[in-house]
Amino acid sequence: MWTTTLATVAARLNNVHVDWMLIGSAATALRGVAIVPGDIDIAVLAADDITRAATVLPTPSEPPAPNLWFSTLAQPALQWGDADERWHFGRWMINDVKVELAYIDIPHVAELMVETRSPLVWRERQTLTCGGQPIPTVPIEVQLATMMARRQDARIDATIARTPIDQRLLRRAIADKQSEIPGLTVPERLRQLLA
Repeated sequence: MWTTTLATVAARLNNVHVDWMLIGSAATALRGVAIVPGDIDIAVLAADDITRAATVLPTPSEPPAPNLWFSTLAQPALQWGDADERWHFGRWMINDVKVELAYIDIPHVAELMVETRSPLVWRERQTLTCGGQPIPTVPIEVQLATMMARRQDARIDATIARTPIDQRLLRRAIADKQSEIPGLTVPERLRQLLA
């Protein structure tokens, strides 16, 4: 089960002091929203956190399938991008659950409250628990803005029904997402929540 894998990963990352944050569908599911994550997505605060993670996360015992890369001690991260957007990315398979770590540097969104790509969101992290481990987690309000951009209306409804929302933070996350994606429409359910 993905929660067992998350608790294992959390213990190992916390033990080597990786500065990390759970994002994506696993962060929503950890709050009790009825979705099953396809993987565990983790943002890290610095590119070298992926290298440090590779020292404690398992190396594949056999070569991966063609066209599917996994992190190893020799090659902990893939890197790509340019001055506008740089990625450092690691991937592991733990207990049959795909775990992906990313450091994404996009200077022009540094002051926006957006999931995965902004240092500003790190100041609003929330700590949840899983298997007795502290799990630093992206704010649900920031995730709602991402869901809005992806038009995941059913997920928005399920999240709002299950999770308390900070209206101030949600307003900021929506406004910042709209500045990143001009013309983005706020669903009626979120408008009602903010009324």
